[in-house]
Amino acid sequence: MSIRMLIVDDEPVICQGLVQTIPWESLGVQEVDMAFNGKQALEKLAHQPFDLILTDISMPEMDGLALAEHIVHEKPDTKMIIISGFDHFDYARQALRLGIEDYLLKPVDVDELMALVKRVTNKIVAHKERKNSLLQDWMAQQLRHRLFHAPLSERIKEKNAPWTGRFRLLINEVSGYAYLQNTLPSEAFEGVQEEVRHVVEKRCSAYGMEHVSLYGHENELLTLVYSDHSDMLEGGKLREIWEDIMEQSPYPIHAVSSSIGQSLSGCYDHYQEGLVLLDVVRGQGCGLLIESREHERVTVDWKSHSLCLWEALLKGDESQLEACINQTVTKLLDKGQSFSQMVEACQSLEEELKRKLQERFPAKSFDRVALRLQEELDLRKWNTPTAMKQLFLRDLIDLLGELKEDGQNNWMIEKMKRYIHKHYQHDLRAAEVAERHFITPNYFSMLFKKETGQSFSEYVNGLRIQKSVELLLNTSNKVFEIAEYVGYKEYKYFVQVFKKQVGLTPTQYRRMNATQERREKQIES
Repeated sequence: MSIRMLIVDDEPVICQGLVQTIPWESLGVQEVDMAFNGKQALEKLAHQPFDLILTDISMPEMDGLALAEHIVHEKPDTKMIIISGFDHFDYARQALRLGIEDYLLKPVDVDELMALVKRVTNKIVAHKERKNSLLQDWMAQQLRHRLFHAPLSERIKEKNAPWTGRFRLLINEVSGYAYLQNTLPSEAFEGVQEEVRHVVEKRCSAYGMEHVSLYGHENELLTLVYSDHSDMLEGGKLREIWEDIMEQSPYPIHAVSSSIGQSLSGCYDHYQEGLVLLDVVRGQGCGLLIESREHERVTVDWKSHSLCLWEALLKGDESQLEACINQTVTKLLDKGQSFSQMVEACQSLEEELKRKLQERFPAKSFDRVALRLQEELDLRKWNTPTAMKQLFLRDLIDLLGELKEDGQNNWMIEKMKRYIHKHYQHDLRAAEVAERHFITPNYFSMLFKKETGQSFSEYVNGLRIQKSVELLLNTSNKVFEIAEYVGYKEYKYFVQVFKKQVGLTPTQYRRMNATQERREKQIES
C-alpha cells in the first residue's frame, strides 16, 4: 500500500537532506515531497493527498502549529510528526493535545526519526486497510443495488455514506469472449474472469488508484475508481493505467470510462453512458474510450452488398461469400456505424437474402434453416467484428446447403476429404476440420461416418498408411522418417497402426516386397 509523505521546513537544505539521505522506501514510504512553509504545504494538500507530514514548528507565513490545527480539522486521516527546538517545546505539547502523532526535538537523531516514521506508517497502513475494506464493501453493495437492484444489507442501510468524493465508472470486456468460450478447455475458461479482475485490481493499486471491482455480466467487469482529488481521475491518468492493464492482461481487453460523477446516486446514468460507449469500442479493437461519439444512422448501399452475396450463393462459392461479408462489415464500420448498428445491418441483409432464395426456389425449405445471426445475440460475448463475420458466414453456408438439397452432404464431405488429403501430414483433428467447415464436431463425426463408412481417425490412418506404403516401395527413406513424413509423431504407434492394417510391420513389408521384386527380375532375365 503506497504511503505519501510531505516534509515541511523553511530551510531547503534540511528538506533536501532528509529526502535524499534517509531510505524512506525501507520504512514503507513510496513518495516524498517538500514544502518550505505551512502555506505552501496547504497548497500541495489541496491538489494531492498525503498520508504523513513531517514539519518544523518555526516557519514564516504559517508555522507548524497553525498547519497542525488545519490538518487535524480538515484532514483527520493525515498523520503528523512535529520537529521542535527546546525553546518551542510548549508548542510541541500543544500540538500533541491537538492530536498530532508525536514530536521530535532538535537536533534530530536519524535513527529515532526512522523508528518513529516506521511506527507511524504501520499505523497508517493498518488504518487504510480497515477503512478501505469497509469502504469497498459499502461501494460494492451500493453499486449492485443502484445498477442491478440487489438488496442492501442491514448494516449498509444503517450506515451513513462514508465517502462523498468523485468517481468514474469503467466497463471492461474481454474481446473475442465467445471465441475463448468455444476454444479454451473448460477449466482454463473458468479462470478468465478472475485473471482479468486480478490484473485490473493489481495495477490500480500499484498506481494508488482507489477502486472497487465487480462483475455485472460474465463478460462485464465494472470498476469504480474514486478519489477526493480530481487529478487522479483525469483522462490521461486513466489511459496510462489502462494501457498498463492491457499489456499485463493475458486476454485482449477493450474498456470505456464514464464521465466524472459527483455522487453514487447517479451511477446508473454513468453506467448507461458507458454502455453507449461500449457499442462504439466493440468495433474499434482494444483500448480505453472516454470521449463520447455520436453515431448517426447512415444510408447503406444494400444493392451492391446484396448482389455480391447473391452471386456467391448461386455459384456455391464459399470463398466469394467470405470476401463479400468481410467487405460488407468493414464498409459499415468505416462509415461510422456503431457495433449494434453494424449487426442490425447484417441481420437485415441476411433476411433479405433468405427471402430472395425462397422466392427464387419455392420448392426448397429455407425457413427450416436456423440462422444464428437472427437469434437474440449477447453482444457482450459476440463482441468483435470477426465474431459477427463468422456467424454471418456460417448462416449463409447453411442456406447454401439447403440450396444444394440432397447433394449437400456429399458436397460437404467431398470438400472435407479434399482438406484432409491436403493436410494429413499435420496433427489433424476432427474438431479442427469441423470448425473450418462451420459445423459442430458431433455433427461432423456423425456425417463423416454416414457418408464414408469410416470414422475420422480410421479414414486418416488409412490415408497415411496408404501413403507410407508408397514411400516404402518407392524410396530408400528410413522407416522412422516415413512415419514422421506421413504425420505420425510416435514411431511405435505408426508401426502398430501399419501392422493392424497391412498385417506386417513396415520393415517386414518392405523386405518382402523387395525380395519379390528381385525374383521377378531374375525370371525376366
